[in-house]
Parts: sequence; C-alpha cells; structure tokens
Amino acid sequence: KDINAFALPGGYIFVYAGTIAAAKNEGELAGVMAHEIAHVALRHGTNQASKAYLAKAGIDILRVIGGGNADLDEAINQIGGAGANMLFLKFGRTAETQADLEGAHIMANAGYDARDMANFFKTLQSKGGQRTPEFLSDHPDPGNRHQAITEALPQLKTSSNPTRDTEEFRQVKARLTGGSQLDSKKEQPSRLGPRDPNDMEPAQRPVTPSGSFTEFQSKDGSFAIQYPANWDALVADDANMIFAPKGAYGQTSNGVVVTHGIFIGAVAPQSSDLRAANEAFVRQQVEMNPDFRVVQAPQAVTLGGRQAFATVVAGSSTVTGVVEVDVIYTTATADGRLFYLITMAPEDELGNYKTVFEQVINSLRLAR
Repeated sequence: KDINAFALPGGYIFVYAGTIAAAKNEGELAGVMAHEIAHVALRHGTNQASKAYLAKAGIDILRVIGGGNADLDEAINQIGGAGANMLFLKFGRTAETQADLEGAHIMANAGYDARDMANFFKTLQSKGGQRTPEFLSDHPDPGNRHQAITEALPQLKTSSNPTRDTEEFRQVKARLTGGSQLDSKKEQPSRLGPRDPNDMEPAQRPVTPSGSFTEFQSKDGSFAIQYPANWDALVADDANMIFAPKGAYGQTSNGVVVTHGIFIGAVAPQSSDLRAANEAFVRQQVEMNPDFRVVQAPQAVTLGGRQAFATVVAGSSTVTGVVEVDVIYTTATADGRLFYLITMAPEDELGNYKTVFEQVINSLRLAR
C-alpha cells in the first residue's frame, strides 16, 4: 500500500504497487517514472550514495530481488548496497526541482502530458492526512511544484493528443487492486445497441431508463452522482466511469463503445482558462470521431455548482448507423483537472433520455 518509487545509479527503477494503485491514469504513472529517470540522468543518486553509509544487511535482499542479474548486482556493489528500502536516496529540494523539470521534458518527448506528473504530486498531498506519503518524504516538495511544472509547459514539445490512459495500465491496476475492468470477457454484453458488432443483425434497443435512482461515489472522492437503477456503473479507473444500460455498451475491435449513457471523468486541461480547455477537449473528441461535428457552440452552464460549458456534437454512429447526439459538459475540479460529463443517445431516442440526463446532471456533487 505504500506509495513510493526510487532509482539506483545505473538506471534501475523500482515502483511500489501502491504507486500504481494511486495513479489515476498511465500518464500519472509515467510522470513518476520520468521523475525517477531524471534523478538518474542528473546523477542525483550517485551523488547521494557517495555521501551515505549504506547498511550491509540490505545488499542481500536487493540481490534476491535482482534474481541473479549480474548488471544489477554490479550496480548494487558500486553504490555499496542499501537494503530493500533503498530510501536512503532522499533528495533535497534543489534536486527535486531539477528532476521535476527534466522529468517533464522526458514525459513530453515520450508522448505524455507533463501535467499528469504535477497532478500525481497533488494527489499525494491530498492523501497525506496525518502521515506524509513515503514518496513525499523522500522527494520533498520544492514549493509550488504544480505551478512550476505548469509554467514549464510552453517550453515542451507536448503532443496534441498525449497518452493519458491505456487498456494495459487499467488491466495492471485492476490486478493490483482487485477491481473489475470493462474489458473482462465474462462481463461483456453479447449485443451492443440496435446492432450486434459481430454479425450486425438487428437487436432490441436498451430498456427504457428506470424512474428510480442509485447513488454512486467515486473511489477517490472526486464526485458523487445518482444514475438510473437499471443501468450499470462501469469502472474505467478510480476517476473515470461509464453509466449505461445493458445492451448499450461493449467491446469491438476498435475498443470500448457506448451508444446510450453517460461518460464521466477528469483529465489534465490543455489550458488554465476553462473556455479554452473546454474547446480543446471538445476538439479532441471530434477528432477521435471523424463523422461527428459541433452542432451547438459552447454555452455557459452550471455543473455541480460550478461554472461550466456545454457543447453539443452529433454524427453518424459507427455502431448503430443512426445519428447520435452527445452533449459534452466540462468544468474545473478543485485540484486543477478538467472534469467532463458526456451524455449520449441516438437522435430518435432523445425524448426517452432527456429527463433522465437532466436528473443525473442535477444530482452531481463535486469535491470542494
């Protein structure tokens, strides 16, 4: 459960399972690893090891971990050994600032968004309580960490479509935390919307939304919401969810698709200005769905008691073959992320979902 990571001179990086479990997406985990790679590249560990008295007892444990790896054994011998806890590599605030900035460059060059690294540090601070997470004990905040990384963004060659989450990450995290994943074969519905993606034969439309509602609270406490009792709540990760009726979601060769329901999640914004961040997010959604286009420009609304924007996009669904209408809502979270809620339904069924969507949206509560 401990949240930590450390790097040995020579480039060997160790990441605790608790760190993977705490990361909201692959981008945040990549941020931790980039930070550790930066410590190695900047030779911080070598400098620290030359000053430290490393306990003999720990060498044997690390050699067991190494499993007979001659190169790893040599790295351990060079630094004198330190035991399984290797947390002697405690760095000062200057080294942390350097690793943050160098790590941001490493992330950007690898196709990730450096803001995910900043968001992970902010997540750790919120988890602290009376006991500071080990990572922050060994990697002290140099001050205004999130702001410093954000200010460095203009200098980075950040991808217009950075990697933030992958199916591989969700599967690994699910194995560590014991959670279920949407792509679990036994959980996949056999039919998807009006058509089966395998044989394309007509199928029954999803059942009409129930008039009774069920409460959902995200594991990270970022939001709570009520949704129809006859819908499923599908966990993508701690902060990203799909709420949909059976028969309206499933797996195709192109990934997970939903024809009726609601997507909820949070991502690192591409701008500190909400309107600009919203426009960038909507543009990204349209680019991922070439047949869709914006049919109603962003309108100022309220979402979860906060200033927000609502944008309507529509296009022909590759699954159902009919026009689908999506409304994309975005607002800023307390920790600086862009919270989104997307409602979706075929145009000819909007009448069955309009009231339900409104009730779900009105029930939304965001962490303060």
